[in-house]
Amino acid sequence: MTHSTQENWVNTDSEAGVKKHPTAENSPPLRTLSPLPHSDIQAYQSPLLSGELELKLAQLRELQANHSFWQNSLFRACKAGGLGFKDLQFIFGQYSFYSRNFTRYLAGFMANSDNDMHRAQLVENLWEESGETDLSQRHAELFRCFLTQGLGIVVEDLVPIPATQIFVKEILSFCLQSPAHASSAFLSLGTEGIVPRMYEIFIKGLQLAGVADEHLTFFHLHTACDDEHAVTLEKIMVSYASEPGWFESCCRALTLALDLREQFFEHLYQQLQVKRIQLKLERIQGQKSLANPEQSLQYSAKQSGDFLYRNKGTWGKQAIDFSVERFVFPTEVLDSRLVRIAPGKTNERHRHAHEAIFLIKEGQGTVWIDRKPHDIEVDDIVFVPRWAVHQVKNTGDTTLVILAITDFGLTSKAFMGNYLKTARMHANRDADYFHLSK
Repeated sequence: MTHSTQENWVNTDSEAGVKKHPTAENSPPLRTLSPLPHSDIQAYQSPLLSGELELKLAQLRELQANHSFWQNSLFRACKAGGLGFKDLQFIFGQYSFYSRNFTRYLAGFMANSDNDMHRAQLVENLWEESGETDLSQRHAELFRCFLTQGLGIVVEDLVPIPATQIFVKEILSFCLQSPAHASSAFLSLGTEGIVPRMYEIFIKGLQLAGVADEHLTFFHLHTACDDEHAVTLEKIMVSYASEPGWFESCCRALTLALDLREQFFEHLYQQLQVKRIQLKLERIQGQKSLANPEQSLQYSAKQSGDFLYRNKGTWGKQAIDFSVERFVFPTEVLDSRLVRIAPGKTNERHRHAHEAIFLIKEGQGTVWIDRKPHDIEVDDIVFVPRWAVHQVKNTGDTTLVILAITDFGLTSKAFMGNYLKTARMHANRDADYFHLSK
């Protein structure tokens, strides 16, 4: 994707863009701007144009707040606590290449601006980003401390993936080659203006993964101070408001900034999924035996496995009483468990990412799979597809024993999220789902 020529940002006389007048219900609150220098824009002297500007700014902020970027997969994983320590090392290792180049984006915009007052304001931003008189407090150094001390990353060993290189290059090219009003919209509402909300999501994901708050100084600082940086850039953007096509150009720049970041984050998320199972894939291709003579390769289904889980109680019309044992084989993908359900009782209604094959060893009962019943007895085999809602009821007078073989070893690594919480599905609060007691 290339957005590098000024011809892509020619002014138009059209009134494209958001037409709905924002209200308190459908738009973010307006940020109060401090007075602009007199030489910035004479139009601020007009109450009429000032009102029009407030409307346009509100529409731009509404566009920012409602962009699909905020629903990207990486953010959802952060909020759900689905990212592990190694995941975070990869994410922020790649994000560091964007962060360390931020002063270059500002410098690129400054080099492309013909307004000396704007350049002076940008120099002040650069001065703050660089730590002013204390180089140890420059933002790049704070982020480096987070990487090394908080995540244990050896920064010198980091290598950007292609998606990271493209993301950085696209931003820098845009700032260097676009008109000042487009660059200022890109960097204000599309970049600096999203930092507080974005970093709050990052902070939550990091904390849920167990990263100590003492290592999150970089993020806390930016949730507090970057609002001023965004306002400076926003003032520069607004100073061009009297130019034809200004609003449409700002909409395009803002949308592009969020589109690029959304694509970058989605690619990081996809790479995470690959990295989680990469070792397994390499061993498959390696064609070498993984058998270890010191590990047990045989069990009897008549003996007990390692205790894993037990639930007993009455929920609605259902009486739940079952236990799960696990046979610990040195597997990479397959997982074997023994499920025991008491006479007349059930297990929980649940679903999960792994697929399963049930071999009925003792007793009889009914397996419900997505509301469809399957009567079972000894030596029957039942397949449960991924994410199919299922539950088993013992309809006999003796314990129902099921040997369950799943690919939990694969899916527990590949699935991004809280695996156990997803599987339980609040089963005990919806006990009539299958009407098993009838």
